[in-house]
Amino acid sequence: MKNKDYIHRVPLFTDLSNEGKKYLESLLHHKTFDKGDLIFSPNSQDELIIVVLGQMKVYKLNKDGKEHIIRIIGAGDYGGENYLFDLQNTTVYGIALTKTEVCILYKADFHKLLKIDHQVGQNLLKLNAKKSVELERQAQLLSFYRVDVRLVAYLEDLYNINEEENSITLPMSLKDLASYLGTSAESLSRYLKEFEAKGWIERHHRKIIIKPAFWEEFK
Repeated sequence: MKNKDYIHRVPLFTDLSNEGKKYLESLLHHKTFDKGDLIFSPNSQDELIIVVLGQMKVYKLNKDGKEHIIRIIGAGDYGGENYLFDLQNTTVYGIALTKTEVCILYKADFHKLLKIDHQVGQNLLKLNAKKSVELERQAQLLSFYRVDVRLVAYLEDLYNINEEENSITLPMSLKDLASYLGTSAESLSRYLKEFEAKGWIERHHRKIIIKPAFWEEFK
């Protein structure tokens, strides 16, 4: 996919002037990664990584080496923006969950773009505010002592942003979701099976149908 074709699909760049978009085309670097490839790490250059196709998992390693998922980034979204403003990355990594294509904008080039068109900076502030809300919600989920309560709240959140009636699709594997919710894959799987046994949900791999009994129990 050509850079100029993709720029119009990225919310971060949609309001750029024609001059800004033209200049941006010359700055982007296109790369492709296979599933499991490391896309960025604490050793990487300071750069903005925009996902064109596929998915990138962003996670950090705790002191004990345990992985904690921050978010899953899909097409049109981005990561690495904090390091464009002199913040240092010491613990955060990004890997490809599938074959993933990205466009990379290096820190020096990003600041050149800002001089041409300030709109990208304003868009970045707006989108980062949305990210902050998502991170706050994750922190709220983790504050619940019981894992089953975290899972219920997570399913409700997905349902509220989902377009399909009574159906949601998990955006990540059970292993990654367990990391996101601060538990083990075994515990998460056990609770999902319990929810099924109680008639609250019906599972079809990542697709979950929310049954009326779920809302009777939790609404």
